[in-house]
Amino acid sequence: MRRLHSIDSIRGLAALAVIYAHTVEFGLKTQLGPFPLERAVLSGLTEYVDVGKIAVTLFFAVSGFVVPFSLFKAGDRPILAFAVSRFFRLYPAYWLSIPCGLLVLFVWAGRDIPAVLVPANITMLQQFLGVENIIALYWTLQIELIFYGLCVGLFVLGRLDDAVGVVLSALALIAAALGLAALRFGLERKFPVAVPLSLAVMFWGLCLRYHVLERRPGWGVALTVVTGALVCAIPLVSVLAYGRDMGFHENWLKYLVTYWAAMALFALLSQRLRIEGRLFTYLGAISYSIYLFGPVVQGVLEHALAGYASVVPIHLFAAATALATVAVAALVYSWIEAPAIALGRHVIRRHLLPVSGAGRDAHAPAAPMVGRSEI
Repeated sequence: MRRLHSIDSIRGLAALAVIYAHTVEFGLKTQLGPFPLERAVLSGLTEYVDVGKIAVTLFFAVSGFVVPFSLFKAGDRPILAFAVSRFFRLYPAYWLSIPCGLLVLFVWAGRDIPAVLVPANITMLQQFLGVENIIALYWTLQIELIFYGLCVGLFVLGRLDDAVGVVLSALALIAAALGLAALRFGLERKFPVAVPLSLAVMFWGLCLRYHVLERRPGWGVALTVVTGALVCAIPLVSVLAYGRDMGFHENWLKYLVTYWAAMALFALLSQRLRIEGRLFTYLGAISYSIYLFGPVVQGVLEHALAGYASVVPIHLFAAATALATVAVAALVYSWIEAPAIALGRHVIRRHLLPVSGAGRDAHAPAAPMVGRSEI
C-alpha cells in the first residue's frame, strides 16, 4: 500500500488555512494592527470568500477520498476493525484538547461551565445531545461520525463500492440539503443545511477516488452525476439558506464560492497539481492536532496581546499563531496521536485479523490502492 502524499499535503494546507481564517476574523473584529489598509483589504475579501469554510470543505472531500477504503482491508471483522481504527485515530488527541479548551476558552474567558458540558463533549456526540462544543471546531467531527455510519451501512449492504448505491446516497443528501434550505427560508429557522451538503461532498470525494485513482469502470458516470448535482444545487441551497442573515453575517454568494472553490481546489490538488514535499506531507500528518489545538493556541496568544493589539499587524499575529500551533501539534502528534494510532493497529493485527493475513471481504474492490493517509 502506498501513501497518498498529495492528500496529506491538502490536509496540512487546509489546517493552516483554518488558522489563518480564524486569526483574520479576530484581527478584523478587534481592529488589530496599525495598518488600516490591511484591515480594509481583508474585510473586502472576507465579505465574499470564506477561507475557513473552504478549508473545512476540503477536509470533508479528503475524508470521502480516503476513509471508506479502511473498510476494505483484509479481515473477518472489518467493521469492528474500522471502529477500532477510527477510535484510536480520533479520540486520544481529542480528549487532550478538552481540558486545554476548557482552560483557555472557558476559565480564562470567565465563562460558566455547565455540569453536562464535559461529560457530553467526552463522547464527541455533544451536538446530537444539544450541548455546546467546548471548541467550536468540534462540529465537523460529528459530521465525520455520521459519514462513518453511512459508510458502514453501505458496506453492510454491499453498496460502498457500487456506483449506483453511492450516487443514490449522494443525491439523497443533496435533496435533504435542498429541503432543509427551503425550510430555513420559509420558517426563518437555522436548520443544519451544512450537514447533508458536507456529507454529499464526502461522497463526491469517494466517486473521485474510484474514477481517477482506482480507475473502476462506471465511476466516471457516477462522478459526473454527483458533480453536476452538487454544482447545480449549491447556488439554490445558498440562496434559500443564506439569502437572509440570521446573525452570522451570512451571505449566499460566500457560501456558493466556498463549495465551488473547495471542489475545484480538491480536484486540482489531488489530480493535477499534486504537492508532495516533505514539509507539506508532515503538516498533513499532524493536521488533526493543528485543527484541534489551533483555537487553543490562538486563545493563549490573544491573552498575550493585551496592551499590544494596536501595534501587531493581523498577518504577524496569523503567522505567530500558525507557527506556535504547528509546534504544539508536533508534540501532540509525537506523544499522543502516533502512539495511539500504533496501538490501534496493534489491537487490530493481534485480535481482528486472521493469523495468516489471508481472507478478503466479499465486498472489497477487486484491486484497491488503499492509501494510508487518514483524516
